[in-house]
Amino acid sequence: MRKKGLYIIFLLLFVWQGAWAGNNITFTARSRHQVVVGQQFQIVYEVNANGRNFSPPADFDGLEILSGPNTSSSSSIQFINGKMSQSYSVTYSYIVMATHSGNVTIGPATIKVRGRRYTSNSLKIKVVKGSAPSAQQAAAPANSSSGNTGATTQPAQRPAASTAAKVSSKDVYIKATVNNTHPYLGQQVIVTYRIYTRVPVTNLSLNKVASFKGFWSKDLLGNNSSLQQHNEMINGHRYVVAVIRKLALFPQQTGKLVIDPMELDCAVQIRLKTPVSGNNPFNAFFNDPFFNQNVRTVQEKLISNALYFNVKPLPTKGKPGCFSGAVGNYTLSSSVDKTHLKTNDALTLKVVISGKGSIGLIGTPNVAFPSDFETYDPRISTKINKTNQGISGSKEFDYLAIPRTAGDYTIKSVKFCFFNPQDGQYHVLHTKSFQIHVKKGKDMGIAYTTTNQQGIRIIGRDIRHIMEGPFALHPANDFLFGTTLYYVLFALPVFLLLLVLIWWDTLKKRKANVSLIKNRKAQKIARSRLTDAQKMKKQGNDRAFYDEIAQALWGYISDKFDLQKANLSMDTVKDLLEKKNVAAETIQSFINTLNSIEYARFAPGDTKGKMENIYSEALNAIMQAERSLK
Repeated sequence: MRKKGLYIIFLLLFVWQGAWAGNNITFTARSRHQVVVGQQFQIVYEVNANGRNFSPPADFDGLEILSGPNTSSSSSIQFINGKMSQSYSVTYSYIVMATHSGNVTIGPATIKVRGRRYTSNSLKIKVVKGSAPSAQQAAAPANSSSGNTGATTQPAQRPAASTAAKVSSKDVYIKATVNNTHPYLGQQVIVTYRIYTRVPVTNLSLNKVASFKGFWSKDLLGNNSSLQQHNEMINGHRYVVAVIRKLALFPQQTGKLVIDPMELDCAVQIRLKTPVSGNNPFNAFFNDPFFNQNVRTVQEKLISNALYFNVKPLPTKGKPGCFSGAVGNYTLSSSVDKTHLKTNDALTLKVVISGKGSIGLIGTPNVAFPSDFETYDPRISTKINKTNQGISGSKEFDYLAIPRTAGDYTIKSVKFCFFNPQDGQYHVLHTKSFQIHVKKGKDMGIAYTTTNQQGIRIIGRDIRHIMEGPFALHPANDFLFGTTLYYVLFALPVFLLLLVLIWWDTLKKRKANVSLIKNRKAQKIARSRLTDAQKMKKQGNDRAFYDEIAQALWGYISDKFDLQKANLSMDTVKDLLEKKNVAAETIQSFINTLNSIEYARFAPGDTKGKMENIYSEALNAIMQAERSLK
């Protein structure tokens, strides 16, 4: 019973730790001082209290945001020599990438703690051209001495440093495998890239895609963003395994081929344990994983193994004359849409090749039509099926033929040859032949060229009919040049060019006016945030709902009047709307809605009802303000 009582007491201390964090509030921003173009790094904002309404900088000055804000919190309580010390912090981190060289300045962020708003320091980062930083520099934590840190208030006392964050090659790695390293020329092989990890991994990003020189490749996963995971025991350790890339490769040359390693960037989350000192039993209690929330994110570059192939040439023994390079396992079928028709009517011969292999690389079969048939190039349609076992599908050839003379004809059998690497043999497939009966139809009296290039033949008579009238005649010496229409058409392009230049200049001026663009898009952005709030309401996420509603209202005023959100307050909103001659009822409705949001966060009662009322009030306030400000 005494042990259970101690656990309950310290659990209550843990829950109410935010109220004991002290009055010395710090809100700091940190990052690297110098990075290279293309490097990914972290920007971290940390507050040593339970803050709300985090507002990031208005602009990251050209840095590309890859992820964020990613929120995490850490806390610790220690008893040393009978005295209790505690700390609590919340971090908001961004993973960004430098896209161009130069000096980058990132403005301060703001956060609200116990009703008071705090502002972080600004950051200055130098982006240079050059090679990526060394492994030691890349693994250095963001708050090291080489980082870019600062504070607007005096830093609070923190507990002793935790153990260093290190990722071993056994914690997370990628591995490339192949089902056949000695294929035949053109034989399909399956290459799979898997990630093995014992730690949480996020933000997977291909840094260097493996090149497949000497291969024709086809991606088997496509744009599937959800990775299929499973657990696997390796050397007594449980790994989470996921396939990150899978391809079907078809070697196009013989001999030794190499696939270079693939490089992958990822963020690895490592849980840090506070060192246990002394024989104090409370240290072991609070070092339990349930209480330990210290998490460090480390950027890691993973490199797969290379793959080596020895591609065998196709055997020459037993190679048929019709073989054109098809490798795999196929079937052949054919059909015609009619066997009885009249001259100058069309028939369609359909030839279908199906199976497993390089369907897209199969050439057009040679079909021998009778010399009295006029033929055209076939219409080709390909269906490819991508599965874990590789590429399969079918290729359809539709031949259009038109008989020009009556009689009985035979469309000979179509031959298709391929090499099957499973049995190492060549195979020759044949379709059935078709008997075609053609009756005499309407005589077209035209000339045509046969498919086997036998020259030009005249059907019916050797002399064509003379074309008889009436004909469309024009008066002599009737020209467009020199007429009024000629000069109008001549000047029209110049006039249209002037209109385009005027329109383009007006468009450039509008785009250069950032304030005008923000003013015009204010309502659209506010409605988008209201839509996000509606989703949060359906999910039952009260806090996120009220944050989105508040951001919609404050952001609307910020965009309409081109002001920073940090400079806005209830009084400034009222003054701005009054200067625009907005009706007093509309102003009061807007202010009341802002107050209702703050009150609804803490007031007890029907949560669903309050959220619905707040949403309606916010939408109505924005619509009334938009009508008044137009």
